[in-house]
Amino acid sequence: KLILATQLLLKVMSKTGELNDAEAEYLISGRSSMNPPPWTAKVQEFLTAKQWANACALKEIDVYKNITEDLELATDAWSEWLEYERPEVEELPGEWDKRLNPFQKLLILRALRQDRVTTALTAFITEKLGQRYTQQEPFDMDDTFNDSSSKQPLFFVLFPGVDPGVAIERLGAKLGFTQDKGNYVSISMGQGQEKNAENTIDRFSRDGGWVFLQNIHLMSTWLPTLDRKLEIVAEGGHEDFRAFLSAEPPPMLLEHEMQTVPEGVLQASIKVANEPPTDLKATLRGSYALFDQETLDRSTKPKAHRPIIFTLAFFHSLVLGRRKFGFQGFSRNYPFNNGDITVCADVLHNYVEGRDNLPWEDLKYIWGEIMYGGHITDSWDRRCMSAYLEVLLVDELVDEKSDFELAPGFRPLLEGDFVAYRAYIEDAMPSESPVLFGLHPNAEIG
Repeated sequence: KLILATQLLLKVMSKTGELNDAEAEYLISGRSSMNPPPWTAKVQEFLTAKQWANACALKEIDVYKNITEDLELATDAWSEWLEYERPEVEELPGEWDKRLNPFQKLLILRALRQDRVTTALTAFITEKLGQRYTQQEPFDMDDTFNDSSSKQPLFFVLFPGVDPGVAIERLGAKLGFTQDKGNYVSISMGQGQEKNAENTIDRFSRDGGWVFLQNIHLMSTWLPTLDRKLEIVAEGGHEDFRAFLSAEPPPMLLEHEMQTVPEGVLQASIKVANEPPTDLKATLRGSYALFDQETLDRSTKPKAHRPIIFTLAFFHSLVLGRRKFGFQGFSRNYPFNNGDITVCADVLHNYVEGRDNLPWEDLKYIWGEIMYGGHITDSWDRRCMSAYLEVLLVDELVDEKSDFELAPGFRPLLEGDFVAYRAYIEDAMPSESPVLFGLHPNAEIG
């Protein structure tokens, strides 16, 4: 989404005459000089060879023609600026802050602090075009379902950490399609499930019902049969029939050779790509959206239940967000998903309602060792998971007199309804930084 928003921004700025072509090219390519001139020992103390080569390429643009000389002369000022945790919100050294416009300042970051470009670019797009172009709204199954019909299946592209099954079951319960009533069937596709899937499609297309066929990419030889079945349903199926399909995308390098899903299925379906966001705020927004006001109202102990539910959503967001740091996040790529957080919420409800005291140790063990920990195979990753819970699940979390913080600059909200908590995420969440994950500010440099 950020790439598309950036393309749109550059097009708008080009139309209004605000864009210099050379500057736009540098932002996109981030060129480095192939043969940078020698650099002084002073500069070597705070710049890498890559940063120096980037600066030498940047000076080819007229407004930056003195950048390398200034780096050599004002070493203390530039060294201090480069050490800032969030340099994009700090003033540039010397006259550069007054000389450059906001877009041109992005190029300084592109050359010298590439780890902060995404955050700075997001803020710039928000200022120029509006928040709707950068803010990823939580996935809404209700809106998606309204676009479907008995003739158009919903095809979910699977991404790590995203499981559409929970949202489908929740919507089905609301609309009267459940496994208990016999009008909703979920089938995890694999060897021997072909006949079961065909019979279910035939029955529901005749009588009405929902069928969810998971991981259909595993059944490449059977998919032409599915394609034909869906064509027949489209010609005269029951109006209450719905087919939900899910499949993983093929590896990017092999996507042309591995088109396992027939073109007819893809063309007839509404494609849903609920790709998980990469920033913590959007991830927390989506994690908390897995609950609703009914989830909060179920508890008879709201003063404890509501802040812990919010903390659970924050913990889930931290776990998912660590992926973007590669091996600094976790040593392996674990399949944490929405089912983990929703089951943990049910466990929380049962334990809080059934005990007089808050069962912190029980929650830490069930969440960290069983639910989330059940995915983990590396002892150091398990230790990291346990450390998060040791910090987050403490008595101070529900103590209004405490100055406890979930992360630096982000305190828990102790009371309020579902809407208030969602608004709190938008208003109180600090700017994106590795520090929010408990990592060093330089963790994004890689």
